[in-house]
Amino acid sequence: MTLTDLPDETSPTSRVNEFNAEGEARIYRSLRHFWHPIAYAEDLGDTPIRATLLGQQLAVVRLDGEVCVFDDLCAHRGSALSIGTVIGGRELQCPYHGWQYDSGGHCTLAPQRPDLAGHLRASVRKYRSAERYGLIWACLVDEPYYPLPEYPQFDDPGLHHIACRPLTDWDCSAPRRVENYTDYSHFAILHDGYLGDATQPAVPGHDVWRDENRLENLQDKKTLVRVPVDSAAWGGKDLPEDPYVYFSIDWRVFMPLTCMLNIVFSDGNKYNLLFHPTPLGPRSIRNFTIAGRDFGDPAKADEELGGFVHFIYEQDRPVVESQRPEELPEDLSEEMHLKGVDKYSIEYRRWLFELAEKLG
Repeated sequence: MTLTDLPDETSPTSRVNEFNAEGEARIYRSLRHFWHPIAYAEDLGDTPIRATLLGQQLAVVRLDGEVCVFDDLCAHRGSALSIGTVIGGRELQCPYHGWQYDSGGHCTLAPQRPDLAGHLRASVRKYRSAERYGLIWACLVDEPYYPLPEYPQFDDPGLHHIACRPLTDWDCSAPRRVENYTDYSHFAILHDGYLGDATQPAVPGHDVWRDENRLENLQDKKTLVRVPVDSAAWGGKDLPEDPYVYFSIDWRVFMPLTCMLNIVFSDGNKYNLLFHPTPLGPRSIRNFTIAGRDFGDPAKADEELGGFVHFIYEQDRPVVESQRPEELPEDLSEEMHLKGVDKYSIEYRRWLFELAEKLG
């Protein structure tokens, strides 16, 4: 087997970066230009909540029926608006001196000077936000580079979706986590008996290509993944008498961080997953995950499906957190890659650095 799938030194896609930390910092800066989930929609009730995105503390609140995302910083004395209250469903009130802000972030009242109501120029920064797929998304720039990802399966009445809240934040960069997702070859080893079979570690044939803002990956439908039934834990799925369960996979990355997985079992059952490792900081992420299935008891989905997702994540976490260098090497030759096996991860990294060069 050829051990490299890399371009030669004269190829325009070949890059050498002597300072991995510098390249990683450029990627991190570029992430401000994209949408990221910062909260589960069902967690936002009548009071504001706090969120963190790229080192920035945010206040998330519903005002006039609209999800609003502000800097978590009152314009008066800098107290956190996320521990404030909502007044009449229309204004967010600071907990310190009672200043109130409308859905546009404009201060409408300073209680100590009610005569200035309507004349105050104080405001807090409001960010682009959206509520979709059971998640609240935000972008830290006014014009996101790509639109929100597309997840039509969320509207499929035959699928039951749940929010899989993370057990813990991960100590790694967001791109490292996505590369873990795009890595075909670890399924049979790290997830033996759950997502693959260690006795058959060969990677199925698959195609990888770019399509607008998506990095697509389609497995050869003639090659089904085989998982031993005795240890399969597919969250409430009825297992066949055959000693193995078979399924086909296709997945995609909406650049740069939104991952989607579609699995079809040999009996026609479907399993879908949307997850996004939101960067809290350069070396800290929170996995926001929405999982769906068309089998099993919907009333048990949180326990069965959520439990399965958490189990797989906890297999991945210590490995991803252990990877060195912590920075994602910009020079692909600094790591060993297998031709055909690692092409999804390689193409993801190439596109990621192109975006960072343009935006970072």
